[in-house]
Amino acid sequence: MLHRQPRWLVLLEALLLVGVIGWIDYVTGWELSLFVLYALPIVMVVWKTDRDIGFSFAFLCAVTWWAAQLGSNPFQTNLGLAWAAVGRLFYFAVLVVAADAVKAQRENDRARIEALEHAQAMEREILRTSEREQQRIGRDLHDSLGPHLAAIGYAATFLTNELRKRDQPEVAKAEQIRELVTEAVSLTRDLARGIFPVQMDGTGLATALEDFALTTSRLSGRSVTFCEIGDTSVADPEDGMNLFRIAQEAVNNSVKHGEAKNINILLSKSEESLRLVIADDGRGIAPAGPESKGIGLHSMKYRARALGGEIEFKSNPAEGTIVSCEIPLHPSHPKTP
Repeated sequence: MLHRQPRWLVLLEALLLVGVIGWIDYVTGWELSLFVLYALPIVMVVWKTDRDIGFSFAFLCAVTWWAAQLGSNPFQTNLGLAWAAVGRLFYFAVLVVAADAVKAQRENDRARIEALEHAQAMEREILRTSEREQQRIGRDLHDSLGPHLAAIGYAATFLTNELRKRDQPEVAKAEQIRELVTEAVSLTRDLARGIFPVQMDGTGLATALEDFALTTSRLSGRSVTFCEIGDTSVADPEDGMNLFRIAQEAVNNSVKHGEAKNINILLSKSEESLRLVIADDGRGIAPAGPESKGIGLHSMKYRARALGGEIEFKSNPAEGTIVSCEIPLHPSHPKTP
């Protein structure tokens, strides 16, 4: 409530409160001391302004308490009353320091939270920008390069047939060109599918992971399998895309760096979370693996955080690597629009 009020109003309220407490303290006499209540206006002032003004109010409260005790007090001399007022002033000064420390700690916590939220928002925006660019490249491959290669393939087929009709010796070379173009068309489709794999529906993630496993097995010569346990539908296509990218990066690391022969992708769903596990029988991640400066590993961690989940790397040279990512089905993190 204080943070919504202007500074001058809080100071005025604190002054009035000091006056009211001092008057009641004077009326009730020394047997019912109200000096503890002076802490309220002091804390109000420190919380809204700063420590210097808080010390000023601490002095004001000590003087007010001293004035309220002039009419009736248990002290035999004025020196005793003055010394008691100094003790109250010391108490109020300590209260100012404590309130200011709590205020500073709260502001630091708020700043850290805001910095963390900003960093998470930046990470999600970076991932979105990267994803949009990959989708654009995938569409260009599928809609532009693919048809051009297909047209070249038709021309090569026509040329091969013409040369075969004329019984020309260049038929074998033309046939080789046609086969190379056919392979290029197939490779372009695979690349486009890998760049933009998850369809905008709930079952797109499982379908994309299954296709990815089959394509990787065919192109790399490794055994890549996919297993789905339960209903693993994902309501948000963006979450599905991020999970696919995590699996894609983990499998690529297993093939390129881990020298794995067998790679298993597991997607399962419980009541509270969705779990993605990629396990291989390769040589494992280097000791500094998850903490290294590799873009791929950092990208996986960024994507897991963007989903409000956690990712874990387990590696053993004798048993391979296990990458496990678990995201809550009802994440608490706010998604930037």
